[in-house]
Amino acid sequence: MIILGISGLPNAQRARHERCPQALEIDERICQGLDSAACLLVDGKIIAAAAEERFTGVKGTGELPVNAIEYCLQVAQLQPSDVQVIAHGFDYDRYRRFFPQAGESFDQVYSGKAIIEGLEQAGWKDVGARFKAVEHHVAHAASAYFASGFERALCVVSDGMGEVESLTVFQAQGRTLKKLHGQPIKTSLGLLYSICTRFLGFAFNSDEYKVMGLAAYGNGAAYSEAFNELARFDPATGSINIHWPANTLTDAEEGYPAAMEFLQRTFGIPARAAEDELTDVHGDFAAALQAKFASLLQALVAHWLERTGETAVCLAGGSFLNCKANEALCNLPAVEQAFVQPAAGDDGTAMGAALYHAAQAGEPRIDGFSPYLGPQYSVECIREHLHEAAADGGLQWRYVGLTDEYFTQAARDLADDKIIAWFHGRMEFGPRALGNRSILGRANGQAIKARINGLVKFREPFRPFAPAVLDIDCDRLFESKKLQPTRYMLCTARVREETMDAVSGVAHADASARIQVVSRDVNENFWRLLTEVRKVCGFGCSINTSFNVKGQPLIMAPDVALATFRSIALDTLYMEGFIVWKP
Repeated sequence: MIILGISGLPNAQRARHERCPQALEIDERICQGLDSAACLLVDGKIIAAAAEERFTGVKGTGELPVNAIEYCLQVAQLQPSDVQVIAHGFDYDRYRRFFPQAGESFDQVYSGKAIIEGLEQAGWKDVGARFKAVEHHVAHAASAYFASGFERALCVVSDGMGEVESLTVFQAQGRTLKKLHGQPIKTSLGLLYSICTRFLGFAFNSDEYKVMGLAAYGNGAAYSEAFNELARFDPATGSINIHWPANTLTDAEEGYPAAMEFLQRTFGIPARAAEDELTDVHGDFAAALQAKFASLLQALVAHWLERTGETAVCLAGGSFLNCKANEALCNLPAVEQAFVQPAAGDDGTAMGAALYHAAQAGEPRIDGFSPYLGPQYSVECIREHLHEAAADGGLQWRYVGLTDEYFTQAARDLADDKIIAWFHGRMEFGPRALGNRSILGRANGQAIKARINGLVKFREPFRPFAPAVLDIDCDRLFESKKLQPTRYMLCTARVREETMDAVSGVAHADASARIQVVSRDVNENFWRLLTEVRKVCGFGCSINTSFNVKGQPLIMAPDVALATFRSIALDTLYMEGFIVWKP
């Protein structure tokens, strides 16, 4: 069976802008249906998956993923008419009665009709007969469980909101997802984190990872009691309760003004404007928020593990891009196996919708999962782009192929404290660069954090960097259970005190690091590079951050890679056997 999964609500951002044309930039993502993507499943095998932002350059776009769809079909050499099922990761029509105030906008924004009409406008035929809507949290859960390889598991989904729920718990076995628990949007843990992100002057539904990074610099003691009053876990019901006063969550699209006022009164500090200086107070608030967020998820997951007797957990939804919280969950004594969907946000529901429908149709479960599902480019294609980009003399290059010389030279550059870009194979699905579209640096390079943040990425100086580490060196450098989330940079670990100097560039302010454990069977080219790094540095570890600059999606194509390389302070670009530098 050929199944196309898609995510996003293509008219949501446009409708939101029409309602609030004067919205602040940090409030522009207060809407549903962002991070649109497409995924193609053929006879139980994931053929391709990619987010639309990578093709358009509009970060986090929710537009109909026509480019991502076209890419998926091209990989499989299929036509739109070959697709038997079109599965969408929202099912608002099931809950239409909950949105009586939406009127005509329901059909334009939330209904499956919007997707059907969008595909028809793109030239597709007979869409309605093939269209299958999947509840948002079911799509999230399916994206994690059916990709995990586990026979059974506790599945937890947490995000800002689905159609009418914000957190759900499933018991998964075989082809079934049995729902055990659900929470309404007013008790959304993900929404609490996003509103607090907005309170700190960062973009809602976008910059939550910045708050997680900022938290390491603070001491949350001053604000812990207030957070304890605001949010609590109820062991009697297995629920997380958020005690917002009545009408606090109104006027969302205007930046939740009532919630901002409530937080100001509760915590005794003013909401920060985006242009205001960050102070110790903001770090302390972030630290208290992060600690409360992690402890609530830890209590919830521990509760439902005990009630079900499960020992494996599958996690999806934007809340589980929080790798600090994931570490706390992986370290629960009852957890023997864990899987976090690398595309844990709404882009991943494209995959989840497809996998869920495949399971319901009796298709075989996928055999193994890889996040490397995006476009790749041939040597001939890259050579053509290089000829064009270097025509004015601004770049020089040579081709040596994926030889020992190539990997040795890249490792030598890293040992010499150069900052390089690494572009190989298929682009990653999800927000993390996992060694195919990466910027790399020496793990203990001189002022390496300041150099990459300031001269390469053009981003805030407090932002940390992740280490990519060889599987054979992980235990030497870090303390971790090394469960599956560490393969995908979705779980932090403790840096060992005795090796702190060796990885000072990747150790965060709280001595944690968001590790990516690299093995030969998962990514051979990246493994070969780190193996050479080990020979010259004594350990197979490097800084690994995404190949892009602030505000730019992860780079997909060679022309964008070359243009970006020219414009920022990178020393060398390694691209499918080509070595590129600036004269």
